Amino acid sequence: MNLNRNLIKRCITLDDFNEVYGYKYRFIPYPDNIDMEYLLSFFEYVYNFIKAIIDVDTSDRYCEYYENIAINIRSCVEDIGHKLICKNDIYICVENKPEAMAVAEIVDDNLSYSVLEYNHFRIKGNLGKKKNILKNMADDIEPERSVLRGINKKLSDELFLLLNKFIRHNNEDNEYITSLDEVELEEIYDEIYQIWLLAKLELERKNRKDYITKIISSVNQNDK
Repeated sequence: MNLNRNLIKRCITLDDFNEVYGYKYRFIPYPDNIDMEYLLSFFEYVYNFIKAIIDVDTSDRYCEYYENIAINIRSCVEDIGHKLICKNDIYICVENKPEAMAVAEIVDDNLSYSVLEYNHFRIKGNLGKKKNILKNMADDIEPERSVLRGINKKLSDELFLLLNKFIRHNNEDNEYITSLDEVELEEIYDEIYQIWLLAKLELERKNRKDYITKIISSVNQNDK
């Protein structure tokens, strides 16, 4: 069976696969402890292989069986407040946060995935990955900086100050920033992420308001 190249890359064993994709658990029939991270990892693990098998198995013999497993996993994931998202045929479970989901719908596909991936459990503690995502977010909102400032000056000033100090520039001469440990720095990254989401929603609300105003104006002008 030839699995999708995006799934296996150069992996020739399950151990290789686990290392490439960051799976630290060895899934066994009767584990002693099952926490949320273990459960989400197991869902991802099984779902990725099930979907890969469905894509390459052209027979009908087990197709319904595989599909039922996939449906059951999606249902369980949703029941615990998460959602499966996909990029390059690899599925991950992310928290179903309304504000993140709303913003993901109004940005381009690559950034949309990153906005949701930021909340993935394997990224927790990975400051380099989080910083890279926030850099892409900063680049996305920069062209709208003046518009955002017109909507909410305080929000705009705070967001771009934090982006410049913590994400865009090296501030090794800033004693406060250099004194932060990794836990404190991650908390600040997470706050920047939340502020960015709020800013994008403010911009989207203005666009919708302007659109509705234009419609109402056109209707009134043509009202007899």
